[in-house]
Amino acid sequence: MSSCSDEKIETKAPVLIETLPELVEDDNQLIKIGIAAMDRKARSKPMRNILSRLVATNKFECIIFGDKVILDEDVENWPVCDFLISFFSTGFPMDKAIRYVNLRNPIPINDLPLQKLFWDRRLVLAILDKIEVPTPKRCELNRDGGPKVDKEVASEIERRFGLKLNAPRPPPKSFQVQNDSALLIDGIRMEKPFVEKPVSGEDHNINIYFGGGNGGRKLFRKIANQSSILDPELSDPRTEGSFIYEQFMKTDNYEDIKIYTLGPDIVHAETRKSPVVDGIVKRNLDGKEIRYVVELTPEEREIARKISTAFSQTVCGFDILRVKGKSYVIDVNGWSFVKGNDSYYDKCADTLAKFCLKAMPSLTLPSPNPRQDSKQKPTVSSWKLKAMICVFRHADRTPKNKLKFNFTADEPGSQPFIKLLQGRKDEIILRTSDHLQLIASATDEAITIDNSDQSKLERLKLILSSKMGKQGLKAQLKPSFKTEDGSLEKITIVIKWGGEFTHAARYQSRDIAENFAKDLRVMSKTMLDDVTIFTSSEGRVVATAEIFSAGLREACKAHSKTEPKTIPLVTRKDLLDDSNAAKEPVCSPISHIAPC
Repeated sequence: MSSCSDEKIETKAPVLIETLPELVEDDNQLIKIGIAAMDRKARSKPMRNILSRLVATNKFECIIFGDKVILDEDVENWPVCDFLISFFSTGFPMDKAIRYVNLRNPIPINDLPLQKLFWDRRLVLAILDKIEVPTPKRCELNRDGGPKVDKEVASEIERRFGLKLNAPRPPPKSFQVQNDSALLIDGIRMEKPFVEKPVSGEDHNINIYFGGGNGGRKLFRKIANQSSILDPELSDPRTEGSFIYEQFMKTDNYEDIKIYTLGPDIVHAETRKSPVVDGIVKRNLDGKEIRYVVELTPEEREIARKISTAFSQTVCGFDILRVKGKSYVIDVNGWSFVKGNDSYYDKCADTLAKFCLKAMPSLTLPSPNPRQDSKQKPTVSSWKLKAMICVFRHADRTPKNKLKFNFTADEPGSQPFIKLLQGRKDEIILRTSDHLQLIASATDEAITIDNSDQSKLERLKLILSSKMGKQGLKAQLKPSFKTEDGSLEKITIVIKWGGEFTHAARYQSRDIAENFAKDLRVMSKTMLDDVTIFTSSEGRVVATAEIFSAGLREACKAHSKTEPKTIPLVTRKDLLDDSNAAKEPVCSPISHIAPC
């Protein structure tokens, strides 16, 4: 066993939200929060951090629907819940989720139909204008007849704000660029520099035109450490598609501000370097974009309150620019989470808990479906997570090196090594100094034999003498046999060194255990009650498994009233056998293939 097994692993228990009233007594009365979002979002690290805080109170049960249920199952088979977290991302069937809400009547954290407004920037800007939220000066170029939205959403917006969202917007009668200095659309002049945004809220390919022969900058979703590129040839606006043209604004300190609402009254804000500066994304040691928490002005807090209320989104993100003491909203994103901020996770979990508890009196049973037998019980999810199989690579190691020496059975220098096999037909692994000395002694003996390959044996002797006593040194003796008569054909000696478990690997193993426990605790409360870890015999693999096991147990202990069971480690060689055995039957057909 590795020496790592005795190390005490300390895991940080999540900060619990404030004490909640004793509303429930058993699991059957837990408040059920359903998460109907694509797995990439529903199981993201920020979502896990928030849901684990809710689950830790023992007042809530979080049910992640999963891609399989969302995409393949009818809404009648989706899990039943009291509250619903659901938001759009690529591939998510929003209309299907809306049908589920109409069928089961859970209370949505964020209004689902109104999320469709975020798909068209023109609709968002029209509502921002109506609620008197400042935005940059703009003009529109409509080549698609204007935005289209469901009748129900259009009726709701007209009732609340008097806006007719589906009113036609004809294409412009005139559109021209004047001397690389300005854009003219139906007599409305927009001086360069200006920003060209596609009307689709899901299209982030945004251009900035500087004018004066200075080209432009293309903005896009972050790719590695790049968020924009300078294009000296970018001069004329795009000629296909519908766009919004906004006056380019030089921001204070060249920063954007990302604002995250938690209901109308709680906000979190962070600054980041604007992508128009140089397009290089500054990241911290964890690979996250560097951001700084910032205080908002009373005017900015009022903007956040208006946006959260107008779009009926409890959790919502939007971007603002500060220009000469004034703030302008440039984008509203819908559901957005802060990344890597424990204080925000505490506030978010607290807000969601209070939201659910406040709405509890209004919970009602789902409306009966007239097409179903009135005696039929409400349908519950037909999909249940029963088991999970995960494959992990070992944590960080030092560089690994090896040298291979082949000796045929009939060459003189091979006999001392063949004696070490003692008639065995399987691979032998030698790790201890005493066992490795047997290889060194056999090498010395082989060197004295006439007609032996002196050059090869001297190299083997040199590597053994130079690495003897070093950590991670081992030797493998691999015999190969003829298929015709089963006699020994050759023996391969492989000398390996390095590949040792590093200090950083300890923290990696612990951290992944903590995150793994958070993920499983949200997906299934009982999944961690029965865990088995299989490991190979490699030292770095065993060390990883031991620390992971200890970290997983400590994470379970932090959220359990009883002492968690010891997680068994089982050493297995499955799928790790020598591939040489398969080489001959795979390669034999090659000899029968006619040359081209």
